[in-house]
Amino acid sequence: MSFSEVHFLSDSLKQGVSVCVFMPERGSFGSDAEPPYKTVYFLPGYSGDYASIITMLGIRKQAELKGLTVVMPNGQNAFYIDHPERNANYSKFIGEELIERTRDMFRLSDKREDTYIAGISMGGYGALLNGIRYHDVFSKVAAFSPATNPWTLLSEPEKGGFGAAEFANMFGTREEYENGPWNILKAYSEADKSIIPELFIGCGDHDIAVDSQVKEFRETLDKSEVPYRYFGTEGNHDFDTWDKMLDPVFSFLAGIPEGSRNALSIPPME
Repeated sequence: MSFSEVHFLSDSLKQGVSVCVFMPERGSFGSDAEPPYKTVYFLPGYSGDYASIITMLGIRKQAELKGLTVVMPNGQNAFYIDHPERNANYSKFIGEELIERTRDMFRLSDKREDTYIAGISMGGYGALLNGIRYHDVFSKVAAFSPATNPWTLLSEPEKGGFGAAEFANMFGTREEYENGPWNILKAYSEADKSIIPELFIGCGDHDIAVDSQVKEFRETLDKSEVPYRYFGTEGNHDFDTWDKMLDPVFSFLAGIPEGSRNALSIPPME
Protein backbone atom coordinates (compact mmCIF):
# COMPACT_ATOMS: atom_id res chain seq x y z
CA MET A 1 0.00 0.00 0.00
CA SER A 2 1.53 3.30 -1.09
CA PHE A 3 0.95 6.55 0.78
CA SER A 4 1.01 10.06 -0.66
CA GLU A 5 0.36 13.45 0.88
CA VAL A 6 -0.44 16.22 -1.58
CA HIS A 7 -0.94 19.94 -1.17
CA PHE A 8 -2.60 22.31 -3.61
CA LEU A 9 -4.41 25.62 -3.77
CA SER A 10 -8.15 25.05 -3.77
CA ASP A 11 -10.27 27.32 -5.91
CA SER A 12 -13.40 26.30 -3.96
CA LEU A 13 -11.88 27.20 -0.59
CA LYS A 14 -9.45 29.95 -1.65
CA GLN A 15 -6.70 28.41 0.46
CA GLY A 16 -4.09 25.71 0.43
CA VAL A 17 -5.36 22.24 1.31
CA SER A 18 -3.75 18.94 2.30
CA VAL A 19 -5.00 15.53 1.20
CA CYS A 20 -3.66 12.07 1.92
CA VAL A 21 -4.01 9.19 -0.53
CA PHE A 22 -3.61 5.43 -0.01
CA MET A 23 -3.23 3.34 -3.15
CA PRO A 24 -3.00 -0.46 -3.48
CA GLU A 25 0.44 -1.84 -4.21
CA ARG A 26 0.78 -3.96 -7.33
CA GLY A 27 2.72 -7.17 -7.68
CA SER A 28 3.00 -10.49 -5.89
CA PHE A 29 3.04 -8.96 -2.41
CA GLY A 30 0.32 -6.40 -3.01
CA SER A 31 -3.23 -6.14 -4.23
CA ASP A 32 -4.47 -7.62 -7.49
CA ALA A 33 -6.33 -4.35 -8.16
CA GLU A 34 -5.28 -2.62 -11.34
CA PRO A 35 -5.67 0.99 -12.45
CA PRO A 36 -7.80 2.89 -13.00
CA TYR A 37 -8.59 2.33 -9.33
CA LYS A 38 -11.90 2.30 -7.54
CA THR A 39 -11.82 5.15 -5.03
CA VAL A 40 -13.28 6.04 -1.63
CA TYR A 41 -13.35 9.70 -0.60
CA PHE A 42 -13.23 9.48 3.21
CA LEU A 43 -14.29 12.46 5.36
CA PRO A 44 -13.02 12.97 8.95
CA GLY A 45 -15.33 14.07 11.76
CA TYR A 46 -15.64 17.22 13.86
CA SER A 47 -12.32 18.25 15.47
CA GLY A 48 -10.60 15.45 13.54
CA ASP A 49 -8.27 15.36 10.57
CA TYR A 50 -6.81 12.68 8.35
CA ALA A 51 -3.80 12.29 10.65
CA SER A 52 -6.04 11.23 13.54
CA ILE A 53 -8.06 8.88 11.33
CA ILE A 54 -5.07 7.05 9.88
CA THR A 55 -3.42 6.88 13.31
CA MET A 56 -6.43 5.42 15.11
CA LEU A 57 -8.09 3.28 12.42
CA GLY A 58 -6.81 0.60 10.05
CA ILE A 59 -7.85 2.46 6.90
CA ARG A 60 -4.60 1.59 5.15
CA LYS A 61 -5.04 -2.13 5.80
CA GLN A 62 -8.64 -2.14 4.57
CA ALA A 63 -7.73 -0.22 1.44
CA GLU A 64 -5.11 -2.84 0.58
CA LEU A 65 -7.32 -5.82 1.42
CA LYS A 66 -10.24 -4.51 -0.61
CA GLY A 67 -8.19 -3.14 -3.50
CA LEU A 68 -9.44 0.44 -3.12
CA THR A 69 -7.74 3.82 -3.25
CA VAL A 70 -8.66 6.05 -0.30
CA VAL A 71 -8.53 9.85 -0.61
CA MET A 72 -8.86 11.73 2.68
CA PRO A 73 -9.11 15.55 2.96
CA ASN A 74 -9.49 17.60 6.14
CA GLY A 75 -12.89 19.02 7.04
CA GLN A 76 -12.07 22.09 9.18
CA ASN A 77 -15.23 21.59 11.31
CA ALA A 78 -17.25 22.90 8.35
CA PHE A 79 -19.75 20.03 7.96
CA TYR A 80 -18.77 19.87 4.28
CA ILE A 81 -21.34 22.49 3.25
CA ASP A 82 -20.98 25.63 1.11
CA HIS A 83 -20.56 29.20 2.32
CA PRO A 84 -19.95 31.20 -0.88
CA GLU A 85 -20.04 34.47 1.08
CA ARG A 86 -16.91 33.28 2.92
CA ASN A 87 -15.19 31.57 -0.01
CA ALA A 88 -15.62 28.34 1.94
CA ASN A 89 -17.39 25.97 -0.45
CA TYR A 90 -16.68 22.60 1.12
CA SER A 91 -19.51 20.77 -0.63
CA LYS A 92 -18.28 21.95 -4.02
CA PHE A 93 -14.74 21.08 -2.99
CA ILE A 94 -15.72 17.50 -2.08
CA GLY A 95 -18.13 16.82 -4.95
CA GLU A 96 -16.30 18.59 -7.76
CA GLU A 97 -12.81 19.96 -7.23
CA LEU A 98 -11.33 17.15 -5.13
CA ILE A 99 -12.61 14.59 -7.62
CA GLU A 100 -11.13 16.43 -10.58
CA ARG A 101 -7.78 17.17 -8.95
CA THR A 102 -7.14 13.66 -7.63
CA ARG A 103 -8.18 12.06 -10.91
CA ASP A 104 -5.65 14.32 -12.64
CA MET A 105 -2.91 13.37 -10.17
CA PHE A 106 -3.55 9.63 -9.77
CA ARG A 107 -4.74 6.74 -11.90
CA LEU A 108 -8.31 6.75 -10.57
CA SER A 109 -11.42 5.54 -12.32
CA ASP A 110 -13.73 8.28 -13.59
CA LYS A 111 -16.75 5.96 -13.53
CA ARG A 112 -19.60 6.55 -11.10
CA GLU A 113 -19.78 2.85 -10.27
CA ASP A 114 -16.16 3.00 -9.08
CA THR A 115 -16.43 6.17 -6.99
CA TYR A 116 -17.64 6.19 -3.37
CA ILE A 117 -17.85 8.52 -0.39
CA ALA A 118 -17.66 7.69 3.33
CA GLY A 119 -17.14 9.49 6.60
CA ILE A 120 -17.26 9.48 10.39
CA SER A 121 -19.67 11.56 12.53
CA MET A 122 -19.58 15.04 10.93
CA GLY A 123 -17.90 13.28 8.02
CA GLY A 124 -20.80 10.82 7.93
CA TYR A 125 -23.14 13.77 7.57
CA GLY A 126 -20.87 15.15 4.84
CA ALA A 127 -20.85 11.80 3.04
CA LEU A 128 -24.64 11.46 3.12
CA LEU A 129 -25.12 15.10 2.12
CA ASN A 130 -22.67 15.15 -0.76
CA GLY A 131 -23.50 11.61 -1.78
CA ILE A 132 -26.98 12.73 -2.76
CA ARG A 133 -26.01 16.23 -3.93
CA TYR A 134 -23.46 14.66 -6.26
CA HIS A 135 -25.33 11.46 -7.00
CA ASP A 136 -23.98 11.57 -10.54
CA VAL A 137 -20.45 11.21 -9.08
CA PHE A 138 -20.87 8.76 -6.18
CA SER A 139 -22.55 5.36 -6.46
CA LYS A 140 -22.17 4.33 -2.80
CA VAL A 141 -22.23 6.15 0.54
CA ALA A 142 -21.05 4.76 3.88
CA ALA A 143 -21.67 6.70 7.08
CA PHE A 144 -20.05 5.79 10.42
CA SER A 145 -22.16 7.18 13.31
CA PRO A 146 -23.37 10.09 11.16
CA ALA A 147 -24.57 13.38 12.65
CA THR A 148 -27.66 13.31 10.47
CA ASN A 149 -29.45 16.18 12.22
CA PRO A 150 -27.07 18.90 13.47
CA TRP A 151 -30.01 20.70 15.11
CA THR A 152 -30.25 17.81 17.57
CA LEU A 153 -26.68 18.49 18.65
CA LEU A 154 -27.77 21.99 19.60
CA SER A 155 -30.91 20.90 21.43
CA GLU A 156 -29.09 18.14 23.33
CA PRO A 157 -25.92 19.86 24.64
CA GLU A 158 -25.38 17.07 27.17
CA LYS A 159 -24.42 14.91 24.19
CA GLY A 160 -21.52 17.15 23.29
CA GLY A 161 -23.39 19.48 21.00
CA PHE A 162 -22.30 22.95 20.03
CA GLY A 163 -24.01 26.20 20.97
CA ALA A 164 -26.72 28.24 19.29
CA ALA A 165 -24.29 30.82 17.96
CA GLU A 166 -22.08 28.21 16.33
CA PHE A 167 -25.08 26.48 14.77
CA ALA A 168 -26.40 29.81 13.45
CA ASN A 169 -22.99 30.66 12.04
CA MET A 170 -22.93 27.34 10.21
CA PHE A 171 -26.56 26.77 9.17
CA GLY A 172 -28.54 29.93 9.93
CA THR A 173 -31.82 29.78 11.84
CA ARG A 174 -33.56 26.49 12.54
CA GLU A 175 -36.17 27.34 9.90
CA GLU A 176 -33.45 28.07 7.34
CA TYR A 177 -31.78 24.78 8.15
CA GLU A 178 -34.95 22.70 8.03
CA ASN A 179 -36.08 24.18 4.71
CA GLY A 180 -32.67 24.58 3.15
CA PRO A 181 -30.27 22.38 1.14
CA TRP A 182 -28.30 21.07 4.14
CA ASN A 183 -31.20 19.15 5.73
CA ILE A 184 -30.42 15.58 4.68
CA LEU A 185 -33.64 14.14 6.10
CA LYS A 186 -35.53 16.42 3.70
CA ALA A 187 -33.13 15.67 0.86
CA TYR A 188 -33.49 11.90 1.12
CA SER A 189 -37.23 11.86 1.75
CA GLU A 190 -37.94 14.08 -1.28
CA ALA A 191 -35.39 12.63 -3.72
CA ASP A 192 -36.24 10.40 -6.63
CA LYS A 193 -35.21 6.99 -5.28
CA SER A 194 -33.61 6.11 -8.59
CA ILE A 195 -30.85 8.69 -8.06
CA ILE A 196 -29.99 7.82 -4.44
CA PRO A 197 -26.64 6.01 -4.08
CA GLU A 198 -26.43 2.69 -2.27
CA LEU A 199 -26.34 3.40 1.47
CA PHE A 200 -24.52 1.86 4.43
CA ILE A 201 -25.13 3.25 7.92
CA GLY A 202 -23.34 2.09 11.07
CA CYS A 203 -23.80 3.11 14.69
CA GLY A 204 -22.97 1.91 18.18
CA ASP A 205 -25.82 0.87 20.46
CA HIS A 206 -24.66 3.31 23.18
CA ASP A 207 -23.67 6.24 20.98
CA ILE A 208 -24.33 9.22 23.24
CA ALA A 209 -23.77 11.77 20.47
CA VAL A 210 -25.89 10.65 17.52
CA ASP A 211 -28.06 7.68 18.52
CA SER A 212 -31.32 9.65 18.35
CA GLN A 213 -30.30 11.26 15.06
CA VAL A 214 -29.48 7.95 13.41
CA LYS A 215 -32.79 6.45 14.56
CA GLU A 216 -34.64 9.47 13.16
CA PHE A 217 -32.78 9.21 9.86
CA ARG A 218 -33.46 5.48 9.56
CA GLU A 219 -37.15 6.11 10.24
CA THR A 220 -37.14 8.74 7.48
CA LEU A 221 -35.52 6.30 5.05
CA ASP A 222 -37.95 3.53 6.01
CA LYS A 223 -40.97 5.81 5.59
CA SER A 224 -39.70 6.95 2.20
CA GLU A 225 -38.88 3.35 1.20
CA VAL A 226 -35.24 4.20 0.58
CA PRO A 227 -33.16 0.99 0.82
CA TYR A 228 -30.05 0.94 2.99
CA ARG A 229 -27.89 -1.45 4.90
CA TYR A 230 -27.58 -0.95 8.64
CA PHE A 231 -24.74 -2.24 10.80
CA GLY A 232 -25.39 -2.00 14.52
CA THR A 233 -22.74 -2.92 17.02
CA GLU A 234 -21.97 -2.56 20.69
CA GLY A 235 -20.19 0.70 21.37
CA ASN A 236 -20.18 4.45 21.78
CA HIS A 237 -19.08 7.39 19.59
CA ASP A 238 -15.43 6.39 19.48
CA PHE A 239 -12.66 4.80 17.45
CA ASP A 240 -13.11 1.36 19.05
CA THR A 241 -16.65 1.27 17.70
CA TRP A 242 -15.71 2.59 14.26
CA ASP A 243 -12.92 0.02 14.02
CA LYS A 244 -15.59 -2.71 14.12
CA MET A 245 -17.26 -1.15 11.08
CA LEU A 246 -14.19 -1.07 8.85
CA ASP A 247 -14.43 -4.52 7.28
CA PRO A 248 -18.23 -4.35 6.73
CA VAL A 249 -17.96 -0.84 5.24
CA PHE A 250 -15.02 -1.51 2.94
CA SER A 251 -16.49 -4.85 1.87
CA PHE A 252 -19.74 -3.04 1.01
CA LEU A 253 -17.86 -0.42 -0.99
CA ALA A 254 -15.74 -2.99 -2.81
CA GLY A 255 -18.78 -5.15 -3.49
CA ILE A 256 -17.32 -8.31 -1.94
CA PRO A 257 -18.27 -10.54 1.03
CA GLU A 258 -17.32 -9.40 4.50
CA GLY A 259 -14.06 -10.87 5.70
CA SER A 260 -12.74 -11.39 2.18
CA ARG A 261 -10.01 -9.77 0.13
CA ASN A 262 -10.42 -7.77 -3.05
CA ALA A 263 -10.36 -10.81 -5.32
CA LEU A 264 -13.42 -13.02 -5.02
CA SER A 265 -11.24 -16.01 -5.87
CA ILE A 266 -9.26 -15.52 -2.66
CA PRO A 267 -10.89 -17.32 0.31
CA PRO A 268 -12.06 -15.32 3.33
CA MET A 269 -9.42 -14.32 5.85
CA GLU A 270 -9.05 -16.63 8.85
